[in-house]
Amino acid sequence: MTPPPRILLHYPVLNTGGAERSTLRLLSALANRGCEVHLVLTVKGGRLEPQIDPRVIVHHLRDTVGNIPAKVSGLYDLGRWVIGGAKWSWGRVQQAWRSRRFTKMHLDAAICGSAGLSPEFVCNVLDARKRFVFVRSDARKVGDKRWGKNVREFHRCINAYLCVSKSVRLSMQIQYPEVSDKCVTAYNLLDAEAMRAQSRGHPDPFEEYRGVPCVLSVCRLQEVSKGLLRMVEVHRRLLDAGVPHTWHVLGDGPDHDLLERAIQEQGVSGTFKLHGAIANPFLYYKHADICAVLSRYEGLCGVVNEARVLERPVIATRFSGIEEQIEDGVNGLIVEQDVAAICVGLTSLIGDAVLRERLAQGGYPRDLLDDDAKVDQLIAMFSGASTRPTMDVR
Repeated sequence: MTPPPRILLHYPVLNTGGAERSTLRLLSALANRGCEVHLVLTVKGGRLEPQIDPRVIVHHLRDTVGNIPAKVSGLYDLGRWVIGGAKWSWGRVQQAWRSRRFTKMHLDAAICGSAGLSPEFVCNVLDARKRFVFVRSDARKVGDKRWGKNVREFHRCINAYLCVSKSVRLSMQIQYPEVSDKCVTAYNLLDAEAMRAQSRGHPDPFEEYRGVPCVLSVCRLQEVSKGLLRMVEVHRRLLDAGVPHTWHVLGDGPDHDLLERAIQEQGVSGTFKLHGAIANPFLYYKHADICAVLSRYEGLCGVVNEARVLERPVIATRFSGIEEQIEDGVNGLIVEQDVAAICVGLTSLIGDAVLRERLAQGGYPRDLLDDDAKVDQLIAMFSGASTRPTMDVR
């Protein structure tokens, strides 16, 4: 009898986000199949660490991370630079020392959890029969030079690039033709039943706002990818046009203060609410009237997955992967990357409860819902003999 595969996944830090939640679901699903699952985190202390399946063996390469100011303009900044540099240096020492313990760990599969994370640990430290990299965003729009460096330096030791949508796979094949035959589609796991269970049995978090429809956005607070300032502008325009609603944002991130300033400048602090990082967002999905995803780019949007599993009407800008999730006018609305188009779409949804109900009941693609099929083919890739995987993992 063939033993279940021994699998290790390397990820930077488990903070709140769609990619991190997808990673947790994958780890649990592999453990459910009897795999020996290891998770190596570069930095300790992410918000989602308490939610890691207890069957997963967790390792940390560093206990701390040092933040070094971009410029030094006084004694305060100099002190921050010294402290940040010391923490960074100590973290690098920790990582080099702790990496030594993995050199004798024999694995069936080693996975780099993000294309922006260097595969050096997966390729140069670990002894693994197969190596993989998860690709979670459109390679043409990320604009991150590390991606190109990582591909050029390590692609010869990578068996497959696991792209979270067909659109992401195509973007990788166009941007990096040298890995075209190694790119496969590997949809994120959803665990729909767990989402539904977490949405049950709680009071309405929007009860005090129930005089008007409630729009919900769930995202990392990062302007460049999520279009935070655009949300505030759209909200202000709709209010000025006499379209009553409140807008609620779940999440945290580096541009929290930027978003706060925009809310104050637009004078919408009473109707545009930031709720921070919420451990159980599914309660909010369940009671939202509309879920708005105004990202500039995605891979396959986890928020759209979550909203549709809980049968909420979705409006989304046109980004990579959205056509695989939403059929425009059937189970959601897709609008162009334009403030005016977003306003038109949201106006129709806010003002038409019948439309909202029809889109909420519009179903969801079977390929995205069938977690068992996704896990079957991933395990086949991890444990199989082939060294040049070319199939789609659907």
